[in-house]
Amino acid sequence: MATRKVLFQDSNVSMADVFKTDTEVADIRPGGVITGKIVSLSNEFAIIDMGGKSEGRIGLREFDAAPVVGDSVEALVKSYDRETGLVQLSKRELELRRGWEIVKEAFEKNVPVNGLVKRSMRDGYMLNVEGVFMFMPHTQVGLLGPRERGAKRINIIGQNYLVKITELNERRKTGTVSRKIFQDEQNATLWKEISGKIHIGDIVKGIVTKHTNSGVFVNVDGIEGFLHQSNLTWERKADSAKEKLEVGTEVSVRILEIDPENHRLSLGLKQLTDDPWSTVLTRFKVGDRVSGKVSFVATYGAFIELDAGLEGLLHISEMSWTRKINHANEMVKVGQEIETKIIGINKDDKRISLGLRQLHANPWDTIRSEIKVGETRKGKIRGLTNTGIFVEITDAIDGLIKKEDITWSEPAPDPKKTYKVGEEIEFKVIEINSDERKVHCSIRHTLPNPYKKLRDKYQRGTVIEGVVSGVVDFGVFIKFDEGYEGLAHVSTMEKEQSTNFKKTIQKGEAIKAVIKSIDPENRKISLSLKDVNYALEKIEMRQYLEKESSSKAETTSPFANLKKLVS
Repeated sequence: MATRKVLFQDSNVSMADVFKTDTEVADIRPGGVITGKIVSLSNEFAIIDMGGKSEGRIGLREFDAAPVVGDSVEALVKSYDRETGLVQLSKRELELRRGWEIVKEAFEKNVPVNGLVKRSMRDGYMLNVEGVFMFMPHTQVGLLGPRERGAKRINIIGQNYLVKITELNERRKTGTVSRKIFQDEQNATLWKEISGKIHIGDIVKGIVTKHTNSGVFVNVDGIEGFLHQSNLTWERKADSAKEKLEVGTEVSVRILEIDPENHRLSLGLKQLTDDPWSTVLTRFKVGDRVSGKVSFVATYGAFIELDAGLEGLLHISEMSWTRKINHANEMVKVGQEIETKIIGINKDDKRISLGLRQLHANPWDTIRSEIKVGETRKGKIRGLTNTGIFVEITDAIDGLIKKEDITWSEPAPDPKKTYKVGEEIEFKVIEINSDERKVHCSIRHTLPNPYKKLRDKYQRGTVIEGVVSGVVDFGVFIKFDEGYEGLAHVSTMEKEQSTNFKKTIQKGEAIKAVIKSIDPENRKISLSLKDVNYALEKIEMRQYLEKESSSKAETTSPFANLKKLVS
């Protein structure tokens, strides 16, 4: 700020008045402390009126909060320009000088100080402690309360915390602090106090402070206790903690666990009432018919609420004697009132097993008195699959006709393309298995078995001519006589032929084989290749002998010459 020239003859100003400013400015020495008011603001500086004609200037970065014209400021004089009268001030260095004394005293006396979290760093945070910037590692942040779901880290920038100073650097005027140490000391004091006041089993009052996905935090005499979701109610499925306990409400809870070493206080709400499972054996017994409401349905079964806090499981395997159930909702729905029978109670594991099918007689116990193996019956088709037909045996029991038992011909037909649900068909009962609850039926067993006729037609040792229908690792399939197929196993080939038959025998070529056996029931035809020559030789020998025998008979007959004359 330039000094205005003053002409003594134009004014009554004295020499003392003229040099008043210079005298005041001379008192502003580097290292001194001044107090002034902010008179103007620029983009970078705050201009301070110090009471004379000199101006002070402070960088805006030194203010924690945005400065306002008219605010009073105390700062340290860093430099003074006599030509311009401009004084360079520092608010932060004054705070640092004073703060450093406070910090040193707090460190020596081991007392906590207040720290403002200014910014985040790779390994921790930088805090402003009484004007001194100090470092707090991530490991020393301490407990910040439960995280919100999905949050990676709680943002603490701008928060004020009480911390303990752990280290000072006199030369750099900085150090490290720990919020965790302060918390641990505070908690140790609180835990020491509370451990003498409360005991496991006590009923205490607390204030709900926080909700989490697994429960709620409740403040009990300054200690944060945790009330887990499972300890809210005896019921298996209950309202969420948010619906049951609002933040700020007072709640009575029972102390379940006190762990001062790990700072853990476990609380219970349902423990204020008796466990309904403690009297379950006096209220229910195996064999009782009970009514209840379906509270939950899963793939494997349904939970039935029998009383407050008591549920039984109705497993899908206990829903029907005959029906195959894939999901419990095929039989019951949530909210449905249902009657069942208790088939098991395990008080220790808190399990009640229920049965629905036990309310009715087991039709498999009397099935053999209603139907017999080998009898032919008629029934309606109740279901079709790619592999078979489900046919009505009784009102409660279905029989299964596998697709290979539909007809004697091969390959087996597709049941869905051949039959319709509701169609009445004739079948034979082949097998009854009460243990596995299966009735095996067959349509083809009601029809003539063409393999029996084939066996009568082709005796063992007969040579047949056919076409190769398939060549596999274990032999050759041959079709003959209008579609019948037999197998010439590799063991029925000559030794030389068996080593390379897959190369020498081609699909579609004509081939001769010998009938070894025909199994009508299993529709299996066994053929042999190595016996062909032997069988042909036998046939030629038999034909030759028959011819010789016929010729000899003609020449020895007394009418042989007469026959020639007549011819």
